[in-house]
Amino acid sequence: MKRKISLNFTDFPEASRAFFMNLLQPHYEIVLADTPDFLFYSHIGHRHRLYNCVKIFHTQEKYLPDWGECDYAVVSVLADDPRAAYLPIYAFDGMAEKLIRSTPPDPVALRAQKPHFCGLVCAYADSSVRRRVRFFQELNRHRKVDSSGGALNNVGFRLGMADRYGTKVRWLQHYRFNLAFENARREGWTTEKLVDPLHVNTIPVYWGDPRVGEYFNPESFICADDFSSDRELAEYVLHVDETPELYARYVRASPFHENRPNPAYDRDRLLVFFDHLFSTPLKPVAQRRWFFGLTKWRLAKRNKLPGE
Repeated sequence: MKRKISLNFTDFPEASRAFFMNLLQPHYEIVLADTPDFLFYSHIGHRHRLYNCVKIFHTQEKYLPDWGECDYAVVSVLADDPRAAYLPIYAFDGMAEKLIRSTPPDPVALRAQKPHFCGLVCAYADSSVRRRVRFFQELNRHRKVDSSGGALNNVGFRLGMADRYGTKVRWLQHYRFNLAFENARREGWTTEKLVDPLHVNTIPVYWGDPRVGEYFNPESFICADDFSSDRELAEYVLHVDETPELYARYVRASPFHENRPNPAYDRDRLLVFFDHLFSTPLKPVAQRRWFFGLTKWRLAKRNKLPGE
């Protein structure tokens, strides 16, 4: 008989809600309640402050948990806390099987299917992503980098992103390299920017997570951290493109260590985390804050209270 769990979601994206419901429903009897025992919330609103139950923070962004507001967290960065589970964006999407190299590709045939040098898809190019912009400009000086996103666009069309796998990944399959620079540098913050090109045997030129090599095989991508300057990195990318045996080494390498998905893909690991969470008696942090009543009263003026 399944254990009954009373929970709800607020300030929460619908796709994330579906993910957690699909994860938990086979193992628990989920009861969606206005006054739940457990509440999932994200960073996109403030209604969660009306609740004083056990609160579980989740985001696909690069934010760490605020332990003054939540009791547990499922986040896309490494939080180094037993109250937090690690779920990077690439594992949220799944599709680990597409990165397992049961038969390494033929690099000669593969290259013939990739007539274009390097691609980039990015939505903005402000000061917050200056590292990405700077390297794009450096490599583009040596050889054109096709940029098809909303920023730095130089191809005459804008790639739609409503269906990432049907647009971006399909576009990247015609390129030998992809500029896969994250928006920020955080431990564990490895996103779809690394795995999207690997899905189609395109070599990522990666910058971002300083611990990326723990989760992915460094022989399958070019890591900007291995070079002392943008110019040195750009020259190396050109060297790989012009050296068949070096290009072959990258595209034949498994993206995973020992060709096995890393632990972030393991849904059983998440289920163990939730089993502990649901089984551990806990006074929620919201009930330990002296100002909870005042905050709840102020927010209630703008929001209906749970159950009303």
